[in-house]
Amino acid sequence: MIHELAKKIAAAGIKRIDGQVLVDATLFPEGEAELGTGAIISPVVVNDNLIDVTVTPGAKPGDPANIHISPQSAYATFINQATTGAPGSKNTIDWGQDKVQPNGSHVVTIIGSFPADSPSILYSYDVPQPSRFAEMTLVEALREDGVQANFSSYSATPDFAALAANYTPANVVAEHVSPPFAQDVKVTLKVSQNLHASLVPYLLGAILAHARTHVVQAGFNLEHAFLEKAGLDLSGASQSDGAGGAEAAFFTPDFMCRYLAYMSRQKDFPIFQKALPILGKDGTLFNIGVHSPAAGHVFAKTGTYMATDRLNDDLMVTGKGLAGYLVAKNGRRYSFALYANRVSLPLGGLSSIETVVGGTLGQIAAAIYEIGP
Repeated sequence: MIHELAKKIAAAGIKRIDGQVLVDATLFPEGEAELGTGAIISPVVVNDNLIDVTVTPGAKPGDPANIHISPQSAYATFINQATTGAPGSKNTIDWGQDKVQPNGSHVVTIIGSFPADSPSILYSYDVPQPSRFAEMTLVEALREDGVQANFSSYSATPDFAALAANYTPANVVAEHVSPPFAQDVKVTLKVSQNLHASLVPYLLGAILAHARTHVVQAGFNLEHAFLEKAGLDLSGASQSDGAGGAEAAFFTPDFMCRYLAYMSRQKDFPIFQKALPILGKDGTLFNIGVHSPAAGHVFAKTGTYMATDRLNDDLMVTGKGLAGYLVAKNGRRYSFALYANRVSLPLGGLSSIETVVGGTLGQIAAAIYEIGP
């Protein structure tokens, strides 16, 4: 998106920008961290407000680990102090110091040890200030396309309310039109993209409710009205963020099934169903029930809560759900909601959450497919 805008600006004949390149991120407040991944919520999103850091081992133990950064940006400079550990050693890769520079950029140190026999692992650096990240990457993209441009002053606070008077059709130089909301819903549900989900109440509040303050509450007020109009009993639902990471996220199985049944009667239902992960085929269910007869017949969203149990040096899965639709062997269609709570697993066994807990929920859904309720 940034490079697309830069090319359009250059194509418009602009060769030099004497003023400053600014990003207006005042649609709603920027800065709250999404609770699942830590990505920063902002009106402007570039690369999901992340910088990808791929780590691979060096040639032999003791050598520096190899790192690859994408996208490359002046916003963040990474200093590699990570080393290659012995085969079978513990992976201790982590972020060390993160120093903010006078221009708002960051210098981040990568520390720890990476096993010599480990495959590459993709890490994500959560961009602390997405609006500044967008400004700096846009300036760099403009320079690549032959437009002279400079970073704005980091210490200055522009009066965007005054500048907005110039946001007229006559002054538009380049425009990026986002994909339809249906496509973003598919991304959000298929791979459980928490940042996109977390943005929804902000966007509802800012765009549909036209709120300038208490934007998130305004978004949830619209959601409440929608669910109430659907005839659902809201005593079975509680929510405080878009992705369901807040402590107030509770939905009874009865509420979920009734909500899913309501959605199945809406004109956009085919879009909604196709956006859900498919058992044994794609999304967060690609590796669950692959060889089950129900593979390809269960369309459902996953969700996981977990915490470290220090007392027993274990991982406690405080909640894992699977909710959606299935077309049973008898041809009947069902909505379902399955929850597993308080499952103890070995610490560090994140993959076992899917194989043990997720696999069990998938087997229950497969049983429903085989025999029906």
